[in-house]
Amino acid sequence: MSRHLRVLRNSGLVLAEPVDDDARIRMYRLRPEPLVALQAWLDQVHAFWGEQLGSFKAHAERTRGRKRA
Repeated sequence: MSRHLRVLRNSGLVLAEPVDDDARIRMYRLRPEPLVALQAWLDQVHAFWGEQLGSFKAHAERTRGRKRA
């Protein structure tokens, strides 16, 4: 588990805070800033693919009844 926490800490996704009572214990907290940026990117990807798939669906529905010559 410590390897995973180290990767998260090095990537800036979590902050480690020492506990005053015991030097062996660290409290980990998520940093919201990187997650907000990720959510913004996911929203853009979702909007793009939603538009693309909506256009494809409309095209498929328009051409469904047509027969090939």
